Amino acid sequence: MMDAPASQPGAGSMGEGGGEREPPGVRTMAAVRWALVALLLLAAVGSWVEFARTSGASGATAGVHYVCPMHPQVVADHPGECPICGMDLVAARAAAVGPARPGESAPAAGGAGSPARARRYTCPMHPDFVSTDPSVRCPHCHMKLVAVEEPAGGSPEGLAPVDLSPDRVQRIGMKTALASREALSPSIRAVGFVTASETGLVSVNTRFGGWIDELRVGETGRLVQRGEILCTLYSPEAQNAQQIFLNAVRWSDQAAPQGGTTPGSDLRRDSRLRLELMGMDPADVDALAASGRPARALPIRSPVRGYVSRKSAVRGLFAPAGTEIFQIADLSTVWVLIDVYESDITRVRVGQQAAFELRAYPGRQFLGKVGFIYPALDTGSRTLQARVELRNPSLELRPGMYGDVILDLGAAEAVVVPSEAIIDTGEQQYVFVDRGGGRFEPRRVRPGWSGEGRTAVLEGLAAGERVVTTASFLVDSESRLRAAVEGFGAPPAAAPAPADPPAP
Repeated sequence: MMDAPASQPGAGSMGEGGGEREPPGVRTMAAVRWALVALLLLAAVGSWVEFARTSGASGATAGVHYVCPMHPQVVADHPGECPICGMDLVAARAAAVGPARPGESAPAAGGAGSPARARRYTCPMHPDFVSTDPSVRCPHCHMKLVAVEEPAGGSPEGLAPVDLSPDRVQRIGMKTALASREALSPSIRAVGFVTASETGLVSVNTRFGGWIDELRVGETGRLVQRGEILCTLYSPEAQNAQQIFLNAVRWSDQAAPQGGTTPGSDLRRDSRLRLELMGMDPADVDALAASGRPARALPIRSPVRGYVSRKSAVRGLFAPAGTEIFQIADLSTVWVLIDVYESDITRVRVGQQAAFELRAYPGRQFLGKVGFIYPALDTGSRTLQARVELRNPSLELRPGMYGDVILDLGAAEAVVVPSEAIIDTGEQQYVFVDRGGGRFEPRRVRPGWSGEGRTAVLEGLAAGERVVTTASFLVDSESRLRAAVEGFGAPPAAAPAPADPPAP
């Protein structure tokens, strides 16, 4: 046998124990490999921790976005200002509202923290029945429900408090005023027109039949004086009465002894009374006795001073006894008829002082009193007519004139604010109260009397509180938009009706 060579190229070296020796660098590579595995494990753990943290934060702010109250189309995921109007964006949470459980109401859109308040409705015949659904009918009488009048001082429906920065307040030109307790002289202003007093209308008629011989006043609208001759009337009956009176005068003068009485004097007195009862003026009777001859036609004189409002007399016309030939309106006292709104009926009473102002006489007032209040309202305008009586000795007030009537309601003391501070929507009246720090809170009030740009607040406001006067409509708009975005004051959804039991 041949001996093997001591070494061959490429053959592994053997260890002392006869085993194969490890290649150089194996242990270093193994350490590097395990270090890489540890780094990857640490990266995976860090990723899971970051994911858990970010998912929790996003879950806390899920659904939160920021909207401009004036431009709802502007939406952002972070606070800021509107690029259109520069207003601060408000946060709005779009919380998902699931179906309500039986017996529960769905949450309002603003979340659990929103002070939602539903308007209440009640039955006029059964006030104990109250519901938040206006479509429901009373279970007792099936009448429609009416809205319950909420007391003043609460928050108006559909409005939310508004927070404004000082620069925003300055930009919109807002002004405020303090509510103060003052003495008022409340009044009601109404439109009135002049009409002739019904008590001043005088009808001139004939007390005996005859023909109109002479017409002295031939047109309507003419001013006649008391005692002025309107026309003369020829009548055989009047001729006979005059002749009897003249005969009685002659008999009494001839037969009467010194200081005594005779039947002729009694006849003279009776015949004179007959002429006066026929409408003859006492002065005309004296003139007839002095002349001793009967007049061809008796004069018809005006009993008052006034305007001829109606005339039916025509020369040559036969007028039977009792025929109205003239109507004269005595305008020394006139009426002013005013229309009072239904809400002010209880504030008007007979005897109140009234001042009448006309454009024809600027700067002047005609003073009078309320003389009568008519019992029925006008069904079309829902107003009640009242009558103010005015003295008119100079006849300056003519029927048909229009003007303003101011009724004095007497002095009163109340909390007063500028009239422009009160916002009236027809259903509710409210003001915006400055709570300080740029926060403005809407509050319902009950206004009272108004006068000279001021309004008394009977409920809902205290003296010393500050209210918004100028630019209140801008604050009102932002309050409504903010309430709509946040769901402030939204009525809760009605609970679903229980399902009918399945049919057997």
